[in-house]
Amino acid sequence: MGLRDPQCANGATRTAGQARRAILLTSYQTGATRGKNLGMPGYSYDLVAQLFVPVLARWGEVIPVARDAQALESAVEAARRRGLESIHVSFVACQHMVFASSVPNVIVPAWEFPDVPNEAFDGNPLNNWVATANRCDLVLVGGEFTVECFQRAGIRAPIRIVPVPTPDEYFALPPWSAQTITRIDCSGYVFPNSQWRSERLWDAPDSEAGSPATIFGLRRLSQWWQDHYESLLPPLLTKAIRAAGERFGSDRWRSYLRSCRRHGLELSGVVYVSIFSPRDGRKNWQDLLTGFTSAFRDCPDATLIVKLITKERANIDSVLEFYRGMGLNHQCKVVFITDYLPDAQMLNIARSAAYYLTTTRAEGNCLPLMNYLAAARPGISPCHTAISDYFADDIGFTLPWHAEPAIWPQDNRARIKTTWARLEWPALVERLRESYVLARQKRAAYDALGQFGQQRMRDRASMESVWNQLRTALEFLETTRGRDARAA
Repeated sequence: MGLRDPQCANGATRTAGQARRAILLTSYQTGATRGKNLGMPGYSYDLVAQLFVPVLARWGEVIPVARDAQALESAVEAARRRGLESIHVSFVACQHMVFASSVPNVIVPAWEFPDVPNEAFDGNPLNNWVATANRCDLVLVGGEFTVECFQRAGIRAPIRIVPVPTPDEYFALPPWSAQTITRIDCSGYVFPNSQWRSERLWDAPDSEAGSPATIFGLRRLSQWWQDHYESLLPPLLTKAIRAAGERFGSDRWRSYLRSCRRHGLELSGVVYVSIFSPRDGRKNWQDLLTGFTSAFRDCPDATLIVKLITKERANIDSVLEFYRGMGLNHQCKVVFITDYLPDAQMLNIARSAAYYLTTTRAEGNCLPLMNYLAAARPGISPCHTAISDYFADDIGFTLPWHAEPAIWPQDNRARIKTTWARLEWPALVERLRESYVLARQKRAAYDALGQFGQQRMRDRASMESVWNQLRTALEFLETTRGRDARAA
């Protein structure tokens, strides 16, 4: 069931028997549900909204609306003329909330830090998440971690836990098998290329374009500015920094990249999958790459699939240049997939996987990990922030971590106001090796981890389970709304 843009004719999603209720749904409308602007701010909220549409439609008629106060009020009036009682449900971060003045407002934020913004900054009063959430009639969150953070910060609006629904298709995937060869009809960079001798790539002098350290340093500087400070810079300086990051490259490296580009991927053996946007500083993909290649440098049967959620060449290059800069010869395979893949192909990747791997520093949900657990694929992940709501040693391998200072990602002042996780890198390498032994030599124990994880996701985040939790939350809102109306 699709979430359509409000500009589309007949864009509402209807369910028979729910004629008296309307859900006015707002989100960022990035086009992510159609494969557009993936990796851009707000795209993940739109994907979450898409997953919620089928369960929201069981409550009432879902009407997508532009995130604008006037558009909301017009939608309220149009629903009233049709005899529908409306509520406004918004899948956005608190600093981007737009309120409807005449119907209840429900916000569905994701939060990934132990400290919640309780002050206005950058000229936006909505940046005070505590004040913004307290203006809402109901706050829906994914789990216990967020509830505790919000309540500790002083949010007193009603908060209810409604996890993001996990698609049924993941629960239906067959068990993993190392003997199965899965074919993915897409392109990707497959490393290493055995036709290139290592000394030609890692050890030979570079071309005149610059040394690996210089190239990588310039690209990393460019990406760092884009991620954190680009909006504060004059346009000409922004353009110059972007150009510096793009200008430098090695002819030898470009030739190697072309030789490693493959169309039609065949996956077998012990496959690990990680899915992330490279411009998201939380994802800590540097530890992911160094940890995996170090753990399996002598193991040709281990493969890491890195699905990059971006179409921007600079973001892709930042990952590839980091891989090059590692200068590490390895026999394990590392596959970077940069194309947009429809749901069927994403499921096919999950079918090939033995594990889902993430080295993230902080998470508000980590939907790919939830999906792979639902598919009975154990996880390898730190157990912190929202991941701690559902992940533990009984369904995968937990990675030890320590808190370190961090900034709120929406704070352009870059003030150190919170913490995120620093992983213990040696433990990451050790856990990866342990996971390989489990999959290869202790199949019964591996299957037990997968089955426990699948059952946990079924109990927590299957469509039916989420519907029951959502219905309870909205019934509470409806009861409160009726009580307030009688009192008035």
